[in-house]
This record gives sequence, structure tokens and C-alpha cells, in this order.
Amino acid sequence: MTLPRQLPPLRLFSVFRAIAGHRTLRAAARALNVSQPAVSKSLRELEHWVGIPLFDRTRRPLALTPGGEMLLTAIETSFNLLADTLDDITRLHVERGRTLRISCSIGFATYWLMQRLSTFSAAWPDIAVSVMTTAHDAAPDAPHADVMFRYGHGRWTDGEVITLFPEQIDPVASPGFVDRLRPLATDLSDIALIHVDVDDASWRSWNGYLQQTGLPRGRNGADLRFNNYVQATQAALNGQGIMLGWRSITGDLVAEGRLHVAGLPSITPEDGAYHIVIPARSADSPATSHFVSWLRHLIAQEKERADQPPPPP
Repeated sequence: MTLPRQLPPLRLFSVFRAIAGHRTLRAAARALNVSQPAVSKSLRELEHWVGIPLFDRTRRPLALTPGGEMLLTAIETSFNLLADTLDDITRLHVERGRTLRISCSIGFATYWLMQRLSTFSAAWPDIAVSVMTTAHDAAPDAPHADVMFRYGHGRWTDGEVITLFPEQIDPVASPGFVDRLRPLATDLSDIALIHVDVDDASWRSWNGYLQQTGLPRGRNGADLRFNNYVQATQAALNGQGIMLGWRSITGDLVAEGRLHVAGLPSITPEDGAYHIVIPARSADSPATSHFVSWLRHLIAQEKERADQPPPPP
């Protein structure tokens, strides 16, 4: 930063402040733990910088001149501002360890994260969690987030990337809707499909699914279209059609029996998995460290349960 004019050494301000507070050179020297000649020399040096006397030396105790009064006011204001700023910096550092800002899609937040976040809050009750959502899981621009959940290839460069789990797509519907489908015909022309229309190409559409699986289907006026997965999932729960169920969003609902797999082919997206991204700005945050440790442990536990064979009938 370019200063409007060169300032004297800041130590001279501390000496001047001490003299103004004690009104004698001897008392100021004792307070600063220096010799009286050193205090006198510093005062002369400061007055040389300013160009006027700062104390009326004919009076005992010393009295400030009008210029000295102005300088003392400016120094006190500046010192108080510095002290307040240092307090704010310390407070900011402490608060960084007590706050956690998470960025993810609204579907991921609703159907995956919120089902698990209570266990983190129970382990770390002093950490205030804020969840910021986007419409879908394209790598979001979240300049204030400490941790970002993303779906995709994982080759991002804006932070440390930790892979959580691969995705899997299974068409799902409500139990009653699935029961009416059995045995399911290979032609889906008479079946209502639930679409999620987003700009992100990584969110595979029904057209892409049908193309990859080779299943035929004509036009159907009963299809439903939404612009996010929360609305689409609610429509599936209400028995209004079949949706493409991503593990991150419908996996828990299938495990709970609220949705059933519709018996159509599964798809594992190529180069597609869920990751967390930790920006460099939050890498040293205690709250972020606690959250990442909790998340690693959670994912390991869920993988261990998923790898266990089912109990005998």
C-alpha cells in the first residue's frame, strides 16, 4: 500500500503515548523500561518528524501542545483500531473451528446428507453447520463453502478431492406401482416415466438410459417432468411413475422399502462417483478436519455393512 507520506518509526508513537500518559520523562522511561535519555532522544526525533513541539516544556507536569493533542488523538484512535482488528482476527480464527459450511445438491442434501448429519452434530455439538444447496450436482461454484459434495469425474483442481462412493442408477417406483408392473414388459410405452430436466449432461436422462439398455419406448403423454430430484422423488413416492434412481438419492428409500427397484437394468455411470472437495482456504480448519474424519468413518461403516452377506431366510 502506498502511503500519502512517509511515517516516522512506529516505536516513536509508543514513546510519545507513554510520555502523554505519565506527563514526565522519568515516569515514561520507567513504564517503557528504558533510560530517561533514550525517552528524551525519541521525543526529539518525533518532534523533528512532525516539525513542531509536542509538549510545553515550561510546565510541570508536561502539557501537550495543540499539535500534541491532535497527534495523541490520532494515535489513540489508530491503536484502538489495531486492537479491535487483532481481536476480530482472533475471533475469526476461533469461529472457523466452530462453523462448517457445506455445499451440495438439494437432492443429495435431502435424501443422503440430512439422514446422516445428526450423528456428526451429536459428536461435535459445538460446530454450527450450514448447508448450501444447488439445483443439481454439477461442480458448484461455492466460494464460501468449507466442504463441497460433487458428483463427477473427480479431476477438479480447486481443492483436495476425496472419493466417497461410486454411483449406480436403478429405475425405481413406489411399491404399489412396481406391483402393477409385474411381469414387466420390455416396452415402456404405456408406463409413465418421471424425468429430471437439468443442464448438466452427467445426469443421465431417460433417453440416454433407453439408448444404453436398448429398451424400446414410444411417446407417452402421461410422463412427468421436473427440474430437480426432490420433486421427482416425491412424485415416485406418490406412485406417479418410474424414476431413474441414483444411489445417492434413492438408495436409502429403497433400503427402507419406500421405493422398490422396478426390475429394469441397472447402470453404473462411467467415470462417475461422489466426492468431497476441500478448498485450500478451509484445509486447516478444525471443523473441516472433524467433518472429513467423521465422513471417512461413516463411508467405511456403510461399505462394511453393504459387503456383508444377507442373513439366511
